[in-house]
Amino acid sequence: MKSVLEDKRWNIFKYAYTNVPAYRDLLKKQHIDVNELIRSEKWEYIPIVNKNEIIYNTEKFISEEYFVDVALDRLIHTHTSGSTGTFLDVYWKKEDLNRALMPLWIDRWKSAHVNPEDKLCQFNTTLCNNQKYEINGNKLVVSKQHLFDYNFYEICKIIKKFSPKWLIIHPAIARTLLDKTKFLEESIFSNLKYIELTGEMVLPGLVEELQNTWNCIVKKHYGCMETQTIGYEDKNSYRIYQQSTYVEILDEMGKKVSDGNTGNIFVTSLHNNVMPFIRYGVGDRGRIYTKNIDGCVVKYLYLEKARKNDRILLENGQKIAADILLKPIELINGYYQNVVHQFQAIQLTRDKIKVKIVSDDDFDKQKIINIYLQSIQQTVLNKIKFEFEFNKCLYPNETSGKIRWFICEI
Repeated sequence: MKSVLEDKRWNIFKYAYTNVPAYRDLLKKQHIDVNELIRSEKWEYIPIVNKNEIIYNTEKFISEEYFVDVALDRLIHTHTSGSTGTFLDVYWKKEDLNRALMPLWIDRWKSAHVNPEDKLCQFNTTLCNNQKYEINGNKLVVSKQHLFDYNFYEICKIIKKFSPKWLIIHPAIARTLLDKTKFLEESIFSNLKYIELTGEMVLPGLVEELQNTWNCIVKKHYGCMETQTIGYEDKNSYRIYQQSTYVEILDEMGKKVSDGNTGNIFVTSLHNNVMPFIRYGVGDRGRIYTKNIDGCVVKYLYLEKARKNDRILLENGQKIAADILLKPIELINGYYQNVVHQFQAIQLTRDKIKVKIVSDDDFDKQKIINIYLQSIQQTVLNKIKFEFEFNKCLYPNETSGKIRWFICEI
């Protein structure tokens, strides 16, 4: 007998493969009978999809029921941040969006007594007509690109006057605000109670610095525009919102891995009927642990720090996870109380990697280099040449508002 959550998962599948042209085509191409698939309930036989498939065929991934609503702009229309180099348009019906976000709102209330009526400040990639900001009711939306030009201090005044109670912000933008506002005579946040970090890796020390600087609660949320929410911070992992998103960990062949093993993260939105995402690859890697707590099955997602495609290319052609470059930084921050604030590694050639670091001004830069190289010498990267560059700040990409901590330029 299926559980309520399994019913929801199969119901969204049936809806998608009945009403969405692209999903019907996927089954036809693979000669899969949808009715037989439903009868057998073999979820693993359902085709997986990735972002590029949808980007180049967006209209075919929209339910036929909502074609007119999309054309008449009656729906909530957003897009992904473009951190992978591509933007994906996403459409939601308001009621579906609210249902998807409900468990996240419950956690926000539990964490900091934040509710939908509280003043929110968030940062979008761009705004209409190149506006610097816009205020819609209790929401202030700031254009990320204007945080990096002469408009910055004007925006600070706007934020201060608006006096938000909470922020939704990428870690790179949070770091930018910290660095660029620390010389101001007064804080731009007089009423801030809660910050929600989302969208990218959080380096050790950032959470504590935000809490200490702005005297507020800081939590991490893992989600994406396609499903809205996936999980909420729970110690070193994310507690998965099973009532909103079904999460799978698959290997490179698309086969499900066992509990505790690392693989590629695929998600299924249980609420988006306008534009269903079924077994959709988000581009990240992680592992799931399942626990039974008071008779309830609770799933926790542990993220790898690199995205799925972030791999170091070795001279012998082997590709390895880029996380190995981050471990020396974690070691340094563990020894010296988070002296490294920002970090980026760029692979220039198969035998050369450039490392960009932002650290405490009064900390010995050579010591950081020595510890980093000592740590790397004990790995498979011991033959690679490392070039170090120390900066005052690493600014996010003006298009995505994020900093990719590893870039392979080969």
